Amino acid sequence: MSSIRVRSLTYDVPGKRILDNINLDIESGEILSIMGQSGSGKTTLLKLLTGLRRPTSGSILIDDVDIALLSEQELDKVRLKMGLVFQYAALFDSLSVYDNIVFGVVRHRRGVPRKELDATVDSLLEEVGLPGLGGRMPSELSGGQQKRIGLARALAMKPSLVFYDEPTSGLDPITAVTIDDLITSTRNHNQVTSVVVSHHLPSIFRISDRIAMLDKGRVVCAGTPTELLNSENAAVQRFIQPERGALTQPDARI
Repeated sequence: MSSIRVRSLTYDVPGKRILDNINLDIESGEILSIMGQSGSGKTTLLKLLTGLRRPTSGSILIDDVDIALLSEQELDKVRLKMGLVFQYAALFDSLSVYDNIVFGVVRHRRGVPRKELDATVDSLLEEVGLPGLGGRMPSELSGGQQKRIGLARALAMKPSLVFYDEPTSGLDPITAVTIDDLITSTRNHNQVTSVVVSHHLPSIFRISDRIAMLDKGRVVCAGTPTELLNSENAAVQRFIQPERGALTQPDARI
């Protein structure tokens, strides 16, 4: 498991500050969700945490290594600790489910025996609840199935960190709960630290150990789901108010 420490993080584009003095701790083994309105900086923060963008200033320490200071080659080594689950699964259309899952393993760990690859695929398909689908093509899968295969691909490299970008976006409520359950079971079974970027409040309050609320590029509140519900911060209350009743039901967190 890995931890992340973000200190005084700022990200600018010409004429605009996207993230402003972000300070955030993500503890080893926890599920932390980042929520906020569109344009609040959620996706930019995720890209910075994964090294896909460089900050204007500040530091991002992953296991005490500041990735903001690393060369691209050094950063690639740190990325081997990371699994990314994209909003639209981002599977390779021309590759089978099997080849999608082992893509990173084959690329970064050359010479892995076929038997080991087979065992990896079988185990991961079982874990995400889609046994026996290795021979299928992405076009033969539903949106929810594609996201589950995306998770299996992320886990194939045995990461200590898993990042999720809008994992339940576009899914029906039943499938969304299935993805939520996979996120929590993945943390428990694989002992990974999980960062979830989402605006889907039922999922956020169901799965999270802690939640960070972004508003206009700043972290305006961070705490447990209960602490967010009870926060007096106006931006937090405006964001959760439309679904507050559902979030306070006994089964809001599973």
